[in-house]
Amino acid sequence: MIDPPHPALWRVLFGLLHDERGPLLAALSVAVIAALFELLPYWLLYQSIVLVLSGTQVADGLTRLAGWMAVALVAKYGLYSFAYYLSHRAAYQILANLRRDLARRLVWVPLTELQGYSSGELKKIVMHDVERLEQFIAHHSVEFIAALAGPLFVALFLLWLDWRLALAALAVVPLAALAQSLFMRGASNRIEDFDNAVGELSGSTVEYVRNIPVMKAFRQEVGSFRRMRRVLERYHGLVTAVIRQTIPGWSVFTVLLSANILFILPTGMWLVSQGALDLPDLILALMLGTGMLKPLFKVVRFSSETREILGGVRRIAPFLTWSSPAPQSPVTLTATPGVNFDAVSFAYDDTPVLRDLSFELPPGKLTAMVGPSGAGKSTVAHLLGGLARPQQGTIRLDGISLDSLDEAQRASLVSVATQEAFLFRGTLMDNLKLASPDADEAAVRRAARVAQADAFILALPEGYNTRIEERGVRLSGGERQRIAIARALLADTPVLVLDEATAFADSLTERAFYNALHEAYPHKTLLVIAHRLYTIEQADQVLVMEGGRLVDAGRHDELITRCGLYQRLWQRQSVGESWTIGKKEVVDAGVS
Repeated sequence: MIDPPHPALWRVLFGLLHDERGPLLAALSVAVIAALFELLPYWLLYQSIVLVLSGTQVADGLTRLAGWMAVALVAKYGLYSFAYYLSHRAAYQILANLRRDLARRLVWVPLTELQGYSSGELKKIVMHDVERLEQFIAHHSVEFIAALAGPLFVALFLLWLDWRLALAALAVVPLAALAQSLFMRGASNRIEDFDNAVGELSGSTVEYVRNIPVMKAFRQEVGSFRRMRRVLERYHGLVTAVIRQTIPGWSVFTVLLSANILFILPTGMWLVSQGALDLPDLILALMLGTGMLKPLFKVVRFSSETREILGGVRRIAPFLTWSSPAPQSPVTLTATPGVNFDAVSFAYDDTPVLRDLSFELPPGKLTAMVGPSGAGKSTVAHLLGGLARPQQGTIRLDGISLDSLDEAQRASLVSVATQEAFLFRGTLMDNLKLASPDADEAAVRRAARVAQADAFILALPEGYNTRIEERGVRLSGGERQRIAIARALLADTPVLVLDEATAFADSLTERAFYNALHEAYPHKTLLVIAHRLYTIEQADQVLVMEGGRLVDAGRHDELITRCGLYQRLWQRQSVGESWTIGKKEVVDAGVS
């Protein structure tokens, strides 16, 4: 994913605000009016001074002005409250819409793209980076426009009194801006590094928390988790560097913006001495002028926080470019489609995994795929399951390209179960029905029985309504895999891919599963990435992979006589199956 340039980030940000532009524009308009009411008490105070100096009906006049002062303060409070109400309502609606949109688009992002993100980084994008937008929309928008409107109104008023007063009040602004730019030069890079460090810290923290059982098993503490320690040290160093660079610049900027009285007072006194300005007008100019630039502190703080907000937008933006594939015309396939890989090539970054791979899965037959680790077997499963797309070549179902099918069509035709079975927090029934929400209990029980999961589920205290935590941590690896297989079976797709989905099962359970699968679903087209002798020996076809290429294909009895690689794999499997603790030499076992 390519980061968009800085101007494009603003377009992305304003694009996110588009649906709520009406309430936001109303909030900004109300904030401008509130800023005007914020200056009204100063005008009333000026009228009080004039009244006292005149000496006529002072008591009645001051009482009346005090009443108007109360009205102005209540009006200002009410207007700001209404502006914040509008901005907050718009902000939380935008956040809800954006999180829903990101959750939907994450499903569309190819798996190869997602693998570049840790779970902590994804959490930071969906939660923290989106949450930062709330500050920008709900608070900064109103505060920023009010902070600009207040000084603008004062400057216009001083200009109306005397243009020289207006220039005196604004004289320190160029000096403050120059000092700020000099001291903050290069700070944006440090802040970007700091933001990246926060994302890395979030990722390492999630990793550390998930691996606490391993840390406890080896009696290790956070100091032993090298990545966590390194990230914390980098984070601390960046925080120190940012503070050392920003604090002096901010201090000088603050002092200069508060120093405009040094220009207003002499200029005003000179104007009074020349008869160009009355004393009450000078007092009002001093009251307004000395405080007119303080709101600009919020503007500067907003500009620094904008870097962080735009950093979050930069991380969010690539996901917004992924869209759902356009709905395709309905296709008609046979009840038991065949599968063809035609000159398929695939690479992770610049590392080739599959090279010009071609083979066929006969319809309604069991095909086993074997090969050493790194041969590309799991990549084949990902491609067939639509989790990744080949860079070259075509995958066809009944002669129809897999790329021509939309997600709904593909999911109705191909389901995949892997050895990494992820379960969600909820009941076992909820997890099983993920593949088919409308399935009845009988269908769920049937899939679970085939997957050899029904017996252990019924032995649980609440059976299928037993609640499990995220990742199914209270279930064994074999139990989680059986749930995942049952879920894939419940999808009832004509093509089923099992990527070492029974790796944690014992031999008897695996044998019972395949017998039940053949009896219950005799017409499924099966691709099994296998690691045990029973599956390989009973397959209608065995595909032998090495280095991303197809070495040979045929039945077990054919390959055992002609394929040297298959013979070596078979021998290692045989040694592994008959392995016992003893003194005789043991050969490395396992078709992975």
